[in-house]
Amino acid sequence: MTRFAGWFALVLLLGACGPQFYAANYTSFVDPAFRTRPVQAQRVLVMAPTLSLAKRQSAEAAMAEVLRESGLAAVTGLEVFPPTRGTPTTEEVLVELRARGLDGAVVLWNTAERTETSRSYRTVTDTELQTRVIDGERRTVRVEVQRQVPYTVQTPVATYSAQFVVPQGPIVWTAEGHFSGGSYEGLAASAGTGAIAKLQADGVVANPAAQPPGQAQPAPGGNGLILPGLR
Repeated sequence: MTRFAGWFALVLLLGACGPQFYAANYTSFVDPAFRTRPVQAQRVLVMAPTLSLAKRQSAEAAMAEVLRESGLAAVTGLEVFPPTRGTPTTEEVLVELRARGLDGAVVLWNTAERTETSRSYRTVTDTELQTRVIDGERRTVRVEVQRQVPYTVQTPVATYSAQFVVPQGPIVWTAEGHFSGGSYEGLAASAGTGAIAKLQADGVVANPAAQPPGQAQPAPGGNGLILPGLR
């Protein structure tokens, strides 16, 4: 129940902030061959196969949600490459893209995680008994007393990388993002949300109002690359 409640709160937060909020956490690069003729993918495989199961579920669900809310089609890596079958190779991903008629795949993976510890103070109000002279008489009264109490804050921090590959083989887009706060599962969801929004901003994935895309063409010398997020 705790995990479900946390995920529900995360979904509400994602809706309140909007995907573009998380896209701002990314620095991206589009292959020059695809800048004047962007992919504008509408049918996308979303994958985070090297993440732990809980983070993978969060990341892939978040990516699929952004795509579907944009009116696009999304297939999760959990559906195509279940964790019971190991991490897929790049070639296996390309085969599935072509077999399923998908426009491309976004692969997300974690590059670093750490916990930042900081010290802060909060105000605590207590009541205590004090002896005071009231109307010439000593009386014991209850008064409120405020004091500053130190406490430590531990903040999860994670960096993510993402790439987009088209069925012909080339990696047409790469990005790196930095996220902090909440839980590591929440950061994975934020990273997935931001990756799709950044792909849309860069024209690699179609925006809701985009026209039907043409067929993406392979970049020169694009075959034979290995996606770091795969094996």
